[in-house]
Amino acid sequence: MGWLKAAGIVLVIAGSGLWGLMGARRLAQRVEELKNLRLALNFLEKEITYMHTPLSSAFKKTAYFCAPPLSCFFLACSERLDKKAGVTAAEAWMTGLKELQKISSLKPEDIELLKTVAMQIGMSDTYEQHKFLALLQEELKIIEQKAREEAQTGGKLWSYGGFILGALLVLLFI
Repeated sequence: MGWLKAAGIVLVIAGSGLWGLMGARRLAQRVEELKNLRLALNFLEKEITYMHTPLSSAFKKTAYFCAPPLSCFFLACSERLDKKAGVTAAEAWMTGLKELQKISSLKPEDIELLKTVAMQIGMSDTYEQHKFLALLQEELKIIEQKAREEAQTGGKLWSYGGFILGALLVLLFI
């Protein structure tokens, strides 16, 4: 009976610790996704403003440039523009955002910032799009820095907190 109790203690502490480590990992993933998003938007900006690539192709090239889940986002935008005649860039962008929201570690406020792109993308000349995308990249850089600081402090809290929570649960059950 003693080994069963010991196994239960180990499982409770390990389970809580893993839960905490997963929380810390989500914070770190968000930082990485924000950085990759900023780089992908820089790539998209160059495709639109300097290469004068049609938007659907620019989305597709950007999808191949970046890693998942962002590649899925840009691919969804490209496919939406390619599949239906009369679909606006804003509609394609919002379709991609719905996909991104499901599979990424981005917070709802990050997605809300990206929704502002929908009304701008493909609606103005290349100079205006360049200005808008450059401004968006600067905002993402600030958000990324805040997320990095949050991941450093919050990551430790999640990591240690998970194991401490497990130990507290064990103490309460004993």
